[in-house]
Amino acid sequence: MTSVSEALARAAEFVTTAPVLRAEPFGSGHVNATFRLTDEQGRRYLLQLISRHAFPRPDQVMANVRRVTQELAAVVPDPRRRLTLVPTRDGAWWLDAAGECWRVYQFIEDSTELPAPLTVGEVEAGGRALGEFLVQVAQIPAGDLFVTIEGFHDEPRYVARLRHAAERDVAGRAGAVRDEIERALSYEAVSHDVDDTAMPQRVTHNDAKMANILFDAATHEPLCVVDLDTVQPGLAVQDFGDGIRSGAATAAEDDPDVAAVSLSLPLFEGFARGYLGACGDLLEPAEIAHLRHGARLAALETSLRFLTDYLAGDVYFRIDHPTHNLDRARNQLALLADIDRHWDELGRIVDRIGRDLGLTRETGRPGRI
Repeated sequence: MTSVSEALARAAEFVTTAPVLRAEPFGSGHVNATFRLTDEQGRRYLLQLISRHAFPRPDQVMANVRRVTQELAAVVPDPRRRLTLVPTRDGAWWLDAAGECWRVYQFIEDSTELPAPLTVGEVEAGGRALGEFLVQVAQIPAGDLFVTIEGFHDEPRYVARLRHAAERDVAGRAGAVRDEIERALSYEAVSHDVDDTAMPQRVTHNDAKMANILFDAATHEPLCVVDLDTVQPGLAVQDFGDGIRSGAATAAEDDPDVAAVSLSLPLFEGFARGYLGACGDLLEPAEIAHLRHGARLAALETSLRFLTDYLAGDVYFRIDHPTHNLDRARNQLALLADIDRHWDELGRIVDRIGRDLGLTRETGRPGRI
C-alpha cells in the first residue's frame, strides 16, 4: 500500500506552483491509489499511482490521457470542466525506479461525486455530461488511441473467465455460491447482444459510471468526466449502459440488500434524455437502437467481473470486507434481472425521447425522415 511519505516524495517530481506540503488519501476508486496534495500556496492537486495490475502498459494509458486532455483543453475553455495534467520537469508523467507510473492532475475545487441513489435531475445532468464528453472527443480518430485493455467489454470472454474461475476455485469459495455462478452463466446468450461491427468505433470513456462525473458541490450541476484511464476505442452504447447501471439503480452497487436493488424507470428516462439531448445528433441509428442493450450488458459485465474476482480471492478490485465482491455481484445480478423485467418499457422510453428530440431508433440524426 502506498504511504503518505511516498506520495510526498513522488509529488516533488511534478511542476506544481509551489512545493507540496501535505498529502492525504483521497477518493473511493477501485483500482488506482489516489492522494490529494496541497502546496505552500494552498493550491491542491491529485496524485495517482496507476495500477500495473489493471494497466500493464501505463505509458500507453498516459499517452491516451495526454491526447484526450489536450483535445478537451482545445474545446472546453473552463478549466473546472475538464481534467488538466500537471507535467513533470521533462514530461507528462513519471516512472519511478520500480517502473511504477505516477501522474498529477490539477484539483477541481468545490466539486463532488454524487452518491447513489440520485434524483432524476441529477441523473439527467450526468447523462448530459457523458453525452457532451462523447461530442468533445469526437474529433479524435478512434484508431489514434492505444487499446490499453484488450477486450475490455468482451462479455463472452468474461463469461468464460467466470466459468474458469469456478472450475479452479483457488479461494475455495465456489461451493457456497453455486446459485450465483449458475445465474450469471445463464446470461451467456445475452453476452452476445451487441455486434461490434454494426456500430462505429468511437473514442469512449469505457468506465462511464456516475462516480466518474464531478458535480459542482453547491449546485449539483455537472462539471466534467474524470478517471480517463480507460478511454480508448469503444462503443457509445457501452458508455450509455454503464451510466444507466450506476445512475438508474435504486441502490449503490455494493448494497448487500438485494431487495433494495431495482431499475428506476424515471431515472432511466432522465439519463437517456440527458444523454441523447447532448449527443443524439452524433449517434447512428444502430447505436440508438441498442442503448437499452448497453444497460443490460453493463450490469452483466460487472456481475461477472465481481463474482470472478471473488472466486479468485479478490485480486483485482479493492474491497472493504471479505464478502464485498460477492455483495457487488449479487447486487448487479439483481439489477440485471430487473432490467429484463422492464425490457419492453425501456425500448418505448428511448423511442419516446427520440421523438421528442427529433430522433428515432430508425432514423438516427435529426432531420433524416
